[in-house]
Amino acid sequence: MMYRLRGFQSTARAIGCAVLMLAGCGSSGGGGASTGGTQGGSGGASATGSGGSGVTGSGGSSVTGSGGSSVTGSGGTSAGSGGTSAGSGGASVTGSGGTPGTGGRAGTGGQAGGTAGGGGRVAGTGGAAGAGAGGRTASGGQAGQTSGTGGGQIGGASGAGGSPVSSCTGKAWPTADPSVAGPFAITTDKNVGPLAGYTPDPIYGDMQQRFNVYRPKDLTTGYCHPILVWANGHGDNPEQNPPLCVVDSAANKWCGTYPVLINQLASHGFVVVASLSTTTSRGDPLPTLVGLDWLLQQAEDSTSPYYHHLDTAHIGALGHSEGGLSTCKAAADPRIVAIGTVSGTSTITSLHGPALFICGGKDTVVSCDSVQATYSAVTDQPAMFMDNLSADHGGWEYQNGAKGPDIFALTAWFRVHLMGDTGNRKYFYGTGCTLCSDNRVTVMRNSLLTQ
Repeated sequence: MMYRLRGFQSTARAIGCAVLMLAGCGSSGGGGASTGGTQGGSGGASATGSGGSGVTGSGGSSVTGSGGSSVTGSGGTSAGSGGTSAGSGGASVTGSGGTPGTGGRAGTGGQAGGTAGGGGRVAGTGGAAGAGAGGRTASGGQAGQTSGTGGGQIGGASGAGGSPVSSCTGKAWPTADPSVAGPFAITTDKNVGPLAGYTPDPIYGDMQQRFNVYRPKDLTTGYCHPILVWANGHGDNPEQNPPLCVVDSAANKWCGTYPVLINQLASHGFVVVASLSTTTSRGDPLPTLVGLDWLLQQAEDSTSPYYHHLDTAHIGALGHSEGGLSTCKAAADPRIVAIGTVSGTSTITSLHGPALFICGGKDTVVSCDSVQATYSAVTDQPAMFMDNLSADHGGWEYQNGAKGPDIFALTAWFRVHLMGDTGNRKYFYGTGCTLCSDNRVTVMRNSLLTQ
């Protein structure tokens, strides 16, 4: 089910399935998740990537980039490095490129491997250096630093079975109070990245939109900054974007309402990439994942302000309403290792890390029962369900700023799971978690949180 976003705490504006998109309507909030694209090589664990017999895959440690004893050069005389039919798959990411990194029109390293063997839309390129970059537009010689969507996080020069690695080396994160602003002055890079998003867009019509990136103003303080992928609610944006996206209560317009949450996260050191699409659960690829692909490429571009300042091994995703549905779809991407949703979910087909599901006890748009059902289906990763008792569909945004239950909990959740902030584990883990006794909420936790 896709959900219209808005309402102040005192005004729940419910818009049901009939006026929303074309996704199937159901109690859990919508259809299944994307698994990383349909183009990926779907070979089993023994599938091999392309390249000469001496080239090692830039991804999984168990897969080598051999073309087989009868395959030489870069996968064929004209098929590029890997050839369109030599894409890898199965349990590991395979590297691209023949020994000289040559071949074909783009030197593609197969269609990208990964846990599901479906790196799909993001294919690693070989290039002159013969080392697959993995990103859709990333070029060779990047040593696999931006992987295919289905190929785990990053193959990297040494490879690790599709396991996430990061080219950024920095100091450990200290603990911090999630109920107040963090220590970083923030800035916003507006209208950057590629065009992305399903059209017609509810606000922008046939005009595809780019991205805003909310981040610490100074990325050179010695930390590796985790990435958060933000997904808007239906018809909304991370902030106002005049003239089409504005907040005007008299005209019942509520576009651009998330600055408190997103700025809070940026102030704590996260780099938040936020699509300006206002229907984030539609499109193949999802607009949020297009933004992630671009940001990972920036992390390896020496001319970019993000160059080697991002912790590309620790990526989270979060969203509200339809953005929660989008987040549940994006969770199938193995690069995303923690998620959080507010008042919106869908069936999760694959999850690669902890999940926090929040609902509003007074929400008449998305029921807490549907959110709880999604939580209950998660048994193999730590998961928490939190009912914000006094919140309606959008009222959580106006509950005392960063001290409000949702914003506070999301900040702490991602600090724990993306920054290793052990001081904030008390809010979620153990027999007497802090949120368990917070009278503003009721919580449920699976056994992986109560241990």
